Amino acid sequence: QQMSRAAKCIADGDFNQRVPENGPQEVRTLAISFNEMAARVAVMQQAQRDFLANVSHDLRTPLTSIQGFSQAIMDGVASDPASAQHAAQIIHDEAGRMHRMVEDLLDLARIESGRLDMTRRAVRVGDVLQAIGESLSVKARDKGVGLELNILSDLPRIAGDGDRLAQVFTNLLDNAIKHTPSGGRVALRAEAVHNGVVVTVRDTGEGIPAADLPRIFERFYQVDKSRQRDHRSGIGLGLAITKQIVESHGGTIQVASAIGEGTIFTVWLPMLAPDMTTILARRER
Repeated sequence: QQMSRAAKCIADGDFNQRVPENGPQEVRTLAISFNEMAARVAVMQQAQRDFLANVSHDLRTPLTSIQGFSQAIMDGVASDPASAQHAAQIIHDEAGRMHRMVEDLLDLARIESGRLDMTRRAVRVGDVLQAIGESLSVKARDKGVGLELNILSDLPRIAGDGDRLAQVFTNLLDNAIKHTPSGGRVALRAEAVHNGVVVTVRDTGEGIPAADLPRIFERFYQVDKSRQRDHRSGIGLGLAITKQIVESHGGTIQVASAIGEGTIFTVWLPMLAPDMTTILARRER
């Protein structure tokens, strides 16, 4: 009866309910499982509340900038060409930031519903990585961060969605640049292994606290919110989405980090099987 009442309370939104872990062995085992479930639900609910608060904050910030600078243009405060150009650039940048946030939210919704669409083709992952490295080289240079690309030639092709893989490695490399101070270095390396491709993104940045490492791929989880805010890094969905995309390709992603020393993300993707080459070639005709 106690468990029944507690279950009803949880269903009604009271996630602090627990039941006594005593009685016969089967009852104790059930009670322990029930309490563990209730604790996990409570943690997830709190994470979702924090997430909604973060979304509200992070969407409000660019909106405030867009409203302020557009008002300056309309009021004639930013009347000379240089001021107008500056205001327009900020509006453009903040609108882009909001667009990325919305895309992350949509991707999360697709993941939750099992509808993260991907078009499978034979992908030359080396070409994808080279393009990403070149596109982010200007950002790294402007920040004073050295960017090293070491993408070995003749990497095996993989079966995957080139756009989604570009999303994965753009997120990892962009994060590395964001969290590396001027004078630091970021390295993107890709090499063939006997059963696929290993891609590493290494930085000499601030590092991730050890307590946060086990949870950084969780949905709704953010590493040290105050540090995230300083880097204007959005709503903390990027790594959860990244992990989902990698695993949808049959791959794995791992992270190692130390405060003050930097972080390394390692992604392994399986090579294209010989029989898949023929299948994908037929699809592309």
